[in-house]
Amino acid sequence: MSTLLHFDVFTPAIHLVYASSALPLPDESALINRIAATSLGISGDSVHLNWAIKTADQSQGEVAFGDHRVLFAGQPVPLPSSIVDHTIHVSPWQPQIKAAMRQHQSHLSLVYAGSHPDPVEQMIALYQVAHAFQNEDLLGMVNQQAWTAHPPADFLTPEHIKSYRQEIPFILWVGYVKFYLDPVRYWLVTKGHHLFDVPDLAAMVESADQESETIERLIAIFYYLYDHDVIAAAGDTLELQSTGEQLRFAEVPEELDLLMGPSGTLVVEPSNKGKESPTD
Repeated sequence: MSTLLHFDVFTPAIHLVYASSALPLPDESALINRIAATSLGISGDSVHLNWAIKTADQSQGEVAFGDHRVLFAGQPVPLPSSIVDHTIHVSPWQPQIKAAMRQHQSHLSLVYAGSHPDPVEQMIALYQVAHAFQNEDLLGMVNQQAWTAHPPADFLTPEHIKSYRQEIPFILWVGYVKFYLDPVRYWLVTKGHHLFDVPDLAAMVESADQESETIERLIAIFYYLYDHDVIAAAGDTLELQSTGEQLRFAEVPEELDLLMGPSGTLVVEPSNKGKESPTD
């Protein structure tokens, strides 16, 4: 991770990783226009850019627009292996895509430092700035807090960025990490929910064909907790209206501390008792 920026686990941040050791240094007008193109009601005149350092070996500065302020800092070196191993390595993409991201030669860190209260808007602001720094060398975005990474693909187009207000892009912003108990069974654990003030969730997966269904279930629970500002605790129960499933929250077993997120983690398991609440 860049030594130029320091942030805690509750601060939204992403790292952009590039194939070349040359840092992206777009000119000021191009960067401002690209941010304005992804914004709603923000013109180029309302985007303020300040470069503190702008060289081939180091870049640092900040960009502000509306209620948002994003700090950026780059170095012509790869991310530490400790970050790569628990983000790119465990992300759900094809091996060749992950291999390309792992071979990056430089990185630019973006850290949210604005005042907008909505965590979705905070993440969108990071992606707006990422769009401004996108070039042909960009290999992907690394989300350290969510234990995940993804290629740029079309995810940084203005249309996609604006769509994240209608539907949270879970595949980009939330990690779904597998902790295997044996060659078949594993705990599927979310990472990154804490950035939305929601506890992470864990569920036991008994076979690979249960994975997509389990992720859909965890997303439905996330939306219920997030949209209704519900504080869930071990022992609470709920019912999924779409499927009629009755579920219960339980504590993470003491021997599985790796499952714990910064805001705690709740195990989701079947239940046929207690009072249920609809989640969708």
